[in-house]
Amino acid sequence: MTRSFTPNNAVNSAKHNEYWLYILSNTRINGPLYLGDCNCLKTRMEEHQAGERRDYAHYHRLDRLVYFEVWHDLDKFTARLRRVRNWPRDMRLLLIESLNPDWEDLYPQFLVDHAKTPVSADARPTEKAA
Repeated sequence: MTRSFTPNNAVNSAKHNEYWLYILSNTRINGPLYLGDCNCLKTRMEEHQAGERRDYAHYHRLDRLVYFEVWHDLDKFTARLRRVRNWPRDMRLLLIESLNPDWEDLYPQFLVDHAKTPVSADARPTEKAA
């Protein structure tokens, strides 16, 4: 007999149907990059900033959101995530600089843009990048 286990983030993703791909950096030139994915970018960024998880981003003090994408189709999101994870560093740098050439922290603007009320279930959201 097998047990069915549904983690909390899987429940949240079914409810919100948002999948986020994001890249963190720090203030150092040619510093490290962290490619992450989550179901709620706001919650995950709060965890990064509070240092709740002792991971690569915490030890390298990666606290600036320099790129993000939101997807609403899990299959497309998974394909995109695998594609970006397999890219060399140079390709990731080009991706960041294509939409954020000054490497500004996008998190404050993200909070302003996503403080609005959620989209109704009838509206079909489109995928977008930072």
